[in-house]
Amino acid sequence: RLVKEYNRMVDEISESAEKLAKSEREMAWREMAKQIAHEIKNPLTPMKLSVQYLTKAWDNQREDFDSFLKRVSNTLIEQIDQLHIIANEFSDFAKMPQAKRTKVNIIEKLTNTAALFEKSEPGIQFIYDIKKKESIVFADPDQLISVFNNVIKNAVQAIPTERQGVIRITCQVVGVNTQISISDNGRGISTEVKDKIFTPNFTTKSSGMGLGLAIVKNILNNSGGTVWFETNEDIGTTFYIQLPNSETD
Repeated sequence: RLVKEYNRMVDEISESAEKLAKSEREMAWREMAKQIAHEIKNPLTPMKLSVQYLTKAWDNQREDFDSFLKRVSNTLIEQIDQLHIIANEFSDFAKMPQAKRTKVNIIEKLTNTAALFEKSEPGIQFIYDIKKKESIVFADPDQLISVFNNVIKNAVQAIPTERQGVIRITCQVVGVNTQISISDNGRGISTEVKDKIFTPNFTTKSSGMGLGLAIVKNILNNSGGTVWFETNEDIGTTFYIQLPNSETD
């Protein structure tokens, strides 16, 4: 009887282990699917609005249309390339893209991404305080675009529709790091949820998966950088992004 009972318990433990493994695999796939969906959907809204703005500029026969077309096309191509990379990597190995770090001008990626939102959000004033044209960091260029997409999109969405929106973007060298701040004059973040802002699947919005800032933190941590924020309710929030500078030789 003892041996029989022992064998039964072993079989139950084995069956439970298999169920747990299957559950964990399914959960991992669900989380991966959410993250990929978020990454794919994130650039689509500013891309669509930028194309609409481009069409409007053509209809109005804008004088500098040629240069405007080139600028918008370059930023759109960057976003499309990012989507292409995600799709290819997922097809090859069913996972998010591995970081391909290189020396990259973080200011160029920042201003190109901000330009998309500036053109697609005419009700929001973008103010820049960027003294340098170049600041080189060692990071994945496409992941940097994802970082700026997420943070600027959050800033835009934090501003109430009845308020004249202002987003301030600054960039400065702090010691051996490049530090970027993105400020909005939105609702701010309440004390109750401050500690959850970078938690996956947490969101204060009625839609979305709540993965954006978790992705931002993960990308920056893996690149040797960091992200934090300061906020005042009904006054606004500032997100700080910091990455170590790279040698330019």
